Amino acid sequence: PPHWVQHEIGIGRAINGMAVPAPKLVDAIEIDGRRGIIYERVDGPTMLRLVNSKPWLAARLARQLAELHTQIHQQRGVGLAPLRPSLRDTIQGVDALAPDLKAGVLALLDRLPDDDALCHFDFHPDQVILTVRGPVIIDWMTAFRGHPLADVARTVVILMVGQVPQAGRAMRALINLWRGLFGRTYLSRYLALHPGATQTDVRTWMIPVAAGRLKEEIEGEREPL
Repeated sequence: PPHWVQHEIGIGRAINGMAVPAPKLVDAIEIDGRRGIIYERVDGPTMLRLVNSKPWLAARLARQLAELHTQIHQQRGVGLAPLRPSLRDTIQGVDALAPDLKAGVLALLDRLPDDDALCHFDFHPDQVILTVRGPVIIDWMTAFRGHPLADVARTVVILMVGQVPQAGRAMRALINLWRGLFGRTYLSRYLALHPGATQTDVRTWMIPVAAGRLKEEIEGEREPL
């Protein structure tokens, strides 16, 4: 829908004004009645592709992912929508949760702290392109301003249960081989960079984040979520 395109343009412009490595939004166009966005071309493998081809690099890449996430969270999410109300609305629309469980999750969400940090909210190894000039973070459509640990919890949930589209059996086996080590190393490095945050804080945020992800109805994720 046109408003989705306009929403992404607004986010792209906001992100381009921040100190994060992201593709530059070049222009908005219309061709044969269809709207589109032109971004700077970015060449290189994604972090996911690299770790699958060279799994011995998993720990180093996981630490790099945590350091990039820290760089994101050092920015204020000026001009972006707040995360908490959006997550609350998403959870309310999840049919897979029993009413009493949904009410408990929403009550927990209301008790959690808030913030105005930049949050990507879909940050994982397939969103980082490794270029000759350094890593570039893509796909900011889900960016919000909110608490950084909500963003970290979302990444941990994705690393635990995320399904890779169109991945064959061999690819899935490779991913399952390294994802546990990758997730633990990522979280350990992030918490080392943020001494005030704890694993308990992240696990608590994982509850509403996992509940919200149920709304996406991704094949293979419902049971683990």
